[in-house]
Amino acid sequence: MNKYVNHLKMQEMTIKSLKLALKFWQEIVFVVPIGFGLTALAKAAILGYAMDGWDIFLVCIFLPLLISLIGQFFWKSRALASVLSVLLGISSFVVILMAFYGINTTSIKMTMIQSIIMLIWGIIGVIAAIRMTVPQNKFVPDNYN
Repeated sequence: MNKYVNHLKMQEMTIKSLKLALKFWQEIVFVVPIGFGLTALAKAAILGYAMDGWDIFLVCIFLPLLISLIGQFFWKSRALASVLSVLLGISSFVVILMAFYGINTTSIKMTMIQSIIMLIWGIIGVIAAIRMTVPQNKFVPDNYN
């Protein structure tokens, strides 16, 4: 009997964790690549590679976006979600355009694969940016308290 109760508690904790992750899936979609990009820029700067104007521009744009996305987890602000939605939607659209450019101008297999991955990630980003301002329905099964 005790084993069954422990199993039910684990299922309940798993459902709660999944609900929390699904509630913020839009922010997670953007936090991960922006965080990796900023980490790569920091690594390049630490290793002594020169940072040009574009690298500095990217840091100035993406660092506030990353901080705002992390803040959105805690504040859950409607106004912040609207601003982030517009900015991240535009950046995702730019990623889609860059992917199309890469697909159309290369015949190298690896670059083509990278461009297709960028295209898929850009489409997911646009969908996430649009859904960021839509109120989330709290799905609760009938038999779940």
